[in-house]
Amino acid sequence: MSNINVLTTEESIVSNLMRNPDLLGKLKMKPEMFSDNDIRNFIQYVMDKGKVDATEIYYKSREDKNFMSTKRLSDLFNSDGTSKVFFMSDQLNLLENYVINQAAKQTSEYQASPNRTNFKYLIDQLQELNNMTIEKDNPTDAYLMQVMDNILSDKPKEFIKTGIGAIDDLIIGFEPGQINVLGARPSMGKTALVLNVLWNITKEGYPTTFFSLETGGDNIVERLVSSMTNIPLHKIKRGDGMSDDDTTLVMHAIDQIKKHDNLKIEDKAVVTPQDIRQVAMQHTDKPHVIFIDYLTLMQSDTPQKDRRLEVEKISRDLKIIAKETGCVIIPLSQLSRGIEGRQDKRPMMSDLREAGGIEQDANMIFFLYREDYYDKEIADHESGRSDVEFIIAKNKDGETGTANLQFYKKTQRFYG
Repeated sequence: MSNINVLTTEESIVSNLMRNPDLLGKLKMKPEMFSDNDIRNFIQYVMDKGKVDATEIYYKSREDKNFMSTKRLSDLFNSDGTSKVFFMSDQLNLLENYVINQAAKQTSEYQASPNRTNFKYLIDQLQELNNMTIEKDNPTDAYLMQVMDNILSDKPKEFIKTGIGAIDDLIIGFEPGQINVLGARPSMGKTALVLNVLWNITKEGYPTTFFSLETGGDNIVERLVSSMTNIPLHKIKRGDGMSDDDTTLVMHAIDQIKKHDNLKIEDKAVVTPQDIRQVAMQHTDKPHVIFIDYLTLMQSDTPQKDRRLEVEKISRDLKIIAKETGCVIIPLSQLSRGIEGRQDKRPMMSDLREAGGIEQDANMIFFLYREDYYDKEIADHESGRSDVEFIIAKNKDGETGTANLQFYKKTQRFYG
């Protein structure tokens, strides 16, 4: 983290070559195109050798005082300031600077001695500079290689599991770059469910952030502690009526949450996509999973008069953020009251409030349905247990269907 965003474009190219020797075959820039003398010598050396061997390079550095210092080599090798995906764009940026600088130099030399011969030479030089290009790799090749690696690798492709078996059996898990929406009517259990999922994901080492636009941060912690300890939420809220064992469990749960510094709870009244982007862009070793409770309370960075269009803009912005940063965004959404007028009150995608863009942008759309939410006579008031249908209404890369869960409302705990 300490070295991030401090590399020059030229240093980024060297750092990438040191960390990823296979990139040498994609190096299109010539040594003379680099302005940094140390880097120019480095590029010349690896091109002459036809390979990037860190050990040989370090020996070269120790023996040749005119070569790049071992300290600078180590700093570039250990830097987090670049990635393989930037290797070609760095070269394109460097080439553009080189062309502009050379054009300015050639023009200046002509102005020092303007005549027809030098003018013709200048035109030829500028034309040659203008023709300099670097062919971009076909992105399809990279996608094909990625799929081949996934299939042939001994290590299976990594999915971010929810930790609830019945759900994971159907969706396999979340993947980087996804936006997955969970919708339900108020008090159906959607916040409790995502807090269960959030804690399961946090324990697996993934960075998680929970944006709470409706509920205070202390209330979110109370609900999380209740689900972790199986102590009724009303006891934790009152702060009395708990046994010594209950108190010990609560203190242990709070300590566990504090120890997992990869978990952040953001209690803000106003959240825009830019707030989400700032969190998503933080450097992490694993994909960041961001929960938003809930989507239709967000505000756009560019407010619009039509609220429906504004929500569509928010949804699209979140999709772009997820794709660009590789994070997973899980917004919660309220559903329209139109459900109440139907005989079958199981949610459909058209029930998403101000839905338009959400339906289109989401990779997966989930709904919760409880029969006892509408039929109070079958509610189990003693245990607080409810049978919940977790409905997968949309799944771009897999099957739809329903997972059967059990929800214990008193302790905010889901099983399945």
